[in-house]
Amino acid sequence: MNMSLVKKILGSKNERALRKLEPKVAAINHLETDLRTLSDEALRGKTVEFRTRIDNGASLDDLLVEAFAVVREAGRRAVHMRHFDVQLIGGMFLHEGHIAEMRTGEGKTLVATLPAYLNALSGKGVHLVTVNDYLANRDAEWMGKIYRFLGMTVGTVVHGYDDAHKQTQYGCDITYGTNSEYGFDYLRDNMKFSLKDYVQGRGLNYAIIDEVDSILIDEARTPLIISGPAQESTEKYIEVNRIISKLRPERDYSIDEKSKHAMLTDEGTDNVEKLLGVQNLFSPENTEWFHHVAKALQAHACYKRDSDYLVRDGEVLIIDEHTGRAMDGRRWSDGLHQAIEAKEGVPIQRESVTLATVTYQNFYRMYNKLSGMTGTADTEAEEFDKIYKLEVRVIPTNRSMVRKDAHDLIYKTEAEKFKAVAQDIADRHERKQPILVGTRSVEKSEVIARLLRKHNIPHIVLNAKFHRQEGEIIAQAGQLGAVTISTNMAGRGTDILLGGNAEYLARAAVAKEEMGSANDPAREQRILAEFRWLSGTPDSIPIGLVTKTQGERIFQEKLQAGASTLGEGEEKLTVEDVRRRAEEEAEAYVGRLVESYGRHLEAFDAECRAAKEQVLAVGGLHVLGTERHESRRVDNQLRGRAGRQGDPGSSQFYLSLEDDLMRIFGGDRLMGMMERLGMEDDIPIEHRMVSKSIENAQKRVEGQNFDIRKNLIEYDDVMNLQRKAIYGLRRRVLGDEPMDEDILDMIDRVVGYIVSSACPPKSAPYEWDFPTLKNNVLGLFGVEIDADSKLTRVEDVEDFVYGAVEPRWLSRREELGRDHVVVGEGLVPKDQLPVTAKVREGVHRFLLRQIYLEEIDRHWRDHLTQMDHLRDGIHLRSYGSKDPKIEYKREGHELYESMMREIDFNVVEKLFHVRLVSPEEMRREVERQRRAAQAMQRAAELSGGSDSETSDNVGPGSSPGAVGAPGAGNKRVAKKRPGRNDPCWCGSGKKYKKCHLAEDDRTLRP
Repeated sequence: MNMSLVKKILGSKNERALRKLEPKVAAINHLETDLRTLSDEALRGKTVEFRTRIDNGASLDDLLVEAFAVVREAGRRAVHMRHFDVQLIGGMFLHEGHIAEMRTGEGKTLVATLPAYLNALSGKGVHLVTVNDYLANRDAEWMGKIYRFLGMTVGTVVHGYDDAHKQTQYGCDITYGTNSEYGFDYLRDNMKFSLKDYVQGRGLNYAIIDEVDSILIDEARTPLIISGPAQESTEKYIEVNRIISKLRPERDYSIDEKSKHAMLTDEGTDNVEKLLGVQNLFSPENTEWFHHVAKALQAHACYKRDSDYLVRDGEVLIIDEHTGRAMDGRRWSDGLHQAIEAKEGVPIQRESVTLATVTYQNFYRMYNKLSGMTGTADTEAEEFDKIYKLEVRVIPTNRSMVRKDAHDLIYKTEAEKFKAVAQDIADRHERKQPILVGTRSVEKSEVIARLLRKHNIPHIVLNAKFHRQEGEIIAQAGQLGAVTISTNMAGRGTDILLGGNAEYLARAAVAKEEMGSANDPAREQRILAEFRWLSGTPDSIPIGLVTKTQGERIFQEKLQAGASTLGEGEEKLTVEDVRRRAEEEAEAYVGRLVESYGRHLEAFDAECRAAKEQVLAVGGLHVLGTERHESRRVDNQLRGRAGRQGDPGSSQFYLSLEDDLMRIFGGDRLMGMMERLGMEDDIPIEHRMVSKSIENAQKRVEGQNFDIRKNLIEYDDVMNLQRKAIYGLRRRVLGDEPMDEDILDMIDRVVGYIVSSACPPKSAPYEWDFPTLKNNVLGLFGVEIDADSKLTRVEDVEDFVYGAVEPRWLSRREELGRDHVVVGEGLVPKDQLPVTAKVREGVHRFLLRQIYLEEIDRHWRDHLTQMDHLRDGIHLRSYGSKDPKIEYKREGHELYESMMREIDFNVVEKLFHVRLVSPEEMRREVERQRRAAQAMQRAAELSGGSDSETSDNVGPGSSPGAVGAPGAGNKRVAKKRPGRNDPCWCGSGKKYKKCHLAEDDRTLRP
């Protein structure tokens, strides 16, 4: 069958999906007239009506048309923005759990309000995910007007909030937050000692990810890590750094630029061994030296200052290769960051021990439903589908796109390329066309800046060194005659308006007024950041909310200043007096700022409208790329800055054969061709064939990166079941369900361990070590047994020992609860029990919680370290003709089983030997554990490693409360489990422990 003919007749899959939604769009438009006649109260009442219908059995799909129509009308009234038909389509795709590709300027932020409102009607919560705190706060305030107009609550989750505040924010109908904070909150929750302290109490229902390609693809290899400091000294980093700086490239080491790794040559190995004074660098006793040498070599040979990282205030900051931003708080893992600190001569921070970790890949796959928006996703459609089961839907633009994209110009040398770039900028600047110059690194952006200074062309540089003003700089890149030099992905989420952004200009004018005559650019930027709430029209600013926030700020400042009196001759004031005066000051302060903002906005709005006409006359914004990125998607993001919402614009990429991409992938062939043709250095190639070869090189890199991410997730899936089981077990222990059967199962497992150790199943009965077995049972359980050679099967020995131990536990349980009861968070003697006190649970359940949690957390931390070490060396198994992935699964499972055995042993031993202390001592111990956990979280460094080899990740699946693998096993375990010696539930007639107990247990373990 001719598939191209079928596609021509029926349309592409995307076109068919668009046509399928047209009737719903028509139905929404049909409701618009009737909804406009409703009062604000009647429109708000629709939310209550929808929720009532859901309670009565209606599905979200049943309500989609009406709900979308209501949101459109609320948008028109609350923020003076009406959703276009194409935005309605985008919202439907998001509700269906797809990725909506929408061009820059098409209103993705507004689109998200449609599925967010609809899905929030279920009461299970909706998470809107942004890439930074500013966008989370901006969108929550801006779009929150629509939700609040319809009677819904809106929260914001960003770094710095305490748990109590976060619980409130997560409890809202709709919550805006950053990609990392959602993940860190998940990890922190699973380190807590009470379910009441969890902030993500409702679990992970539905997430809408803005800039989804940045988070799920660019950040996929970056794990979120909560870590604590290790004890290792930093002296070895300094010593090895001195040695590596003496080595020479090619002679002592070779470099693999594609993978950013360096390897010692034979001569280099000899030199390092001599300088270190060791016999064999690769011998087991020198493993630590080898590790330090490998990382120092990688730091010196593969990581460049102002390209991969920058040094600021004595600190090494990673530069995000995709955005060009400095990544505050992020550190490379496995000693690489320390090696770079030694190389740069800045203070070396100690390595850290992982306490908890998850990657974006696996965290976001835990949501019940996931969707996302971006301007460029279609080139990564295969990865979204294979890894996340997300289909990409391309949404048509509301107005036709008229941007002109020129073919690439390829020069022989980088110097000639930059000379041509500077000349092009000078020509366009002369006619005042705004220009956005995209670069790949800080280093390259500063090269261009130097050239423009020689041409006396005023310009603004936006790179990792100056990224704090990113939004403001990008927003003004469309002003007449503006020249902005930026990294390729800077300013995502900020529209470039031709003629300038009146809101930003008005805000800057207010900030200057507040500054007075002082000349302090840093303070001016801080004020600008504080004034971000000055946006939109003055009547759309939530003055009440801002006044409350400012009043609290002024109140705290007064308290910190020790203000017991205010003004001369006044009497001493109470705290209430100070608060009242702070509120009065805040009201006057906010009123003054809003009045000033409105006045400036009116003036700048007129200026920007006039300037826009001039910019349109000179061709709109011109985007000038100075180098191709490894990903076509990033290049498309840069191009997409121009030509928004039907505006004219243009783009042009300047390349050279010395660019990283060209040099690594085929630059030599093109260089040879240019030399054979006798082409001059300053004469560029402009041909579709050359552009096609560059695109093919990008596709190869994209394919390699996809394979790396796919390989990463295959390794991560090993940790997936382990993490789900541990976190699920932890939540179960924290809960209030009785765990009597669980304790008996644990005792039985421990009995099995010690019996199999003394009586190996494959050995003859006469070889069994009964004396050792008796001693172990007595030491562990406090029970004397009289096992002898009459028992000839291991199963019989297990039954015999368990039969002796079970009564001992039952009496021990009664013994523990004889004199004490559990009230609130502690033990209380029965003779001191208040009449009104409510007994919470049995003493043995209380003790199990305390003991189990301590053992789980301690062993899990050690297990993460062991899995890190296993992952680091697993590639060596390939030298023995073994598949590293299979070996990683096998050995990882063995480590997990070993950890669970240790936990079982320690918990059982403590339960049988624990001594009850006084209530006061118990309260002190509980408080000690709680303080220790809180201190660990406060001291923990929130760091992210970019080495895929060292990330341990939570895998896909359900929420943190889910236990076990999906399938029939879960359904069985959800029923009341039979006792160990009861008949099995399957009807076989066998004892449960001899039939399905082991299989059911596996649903609680990977």
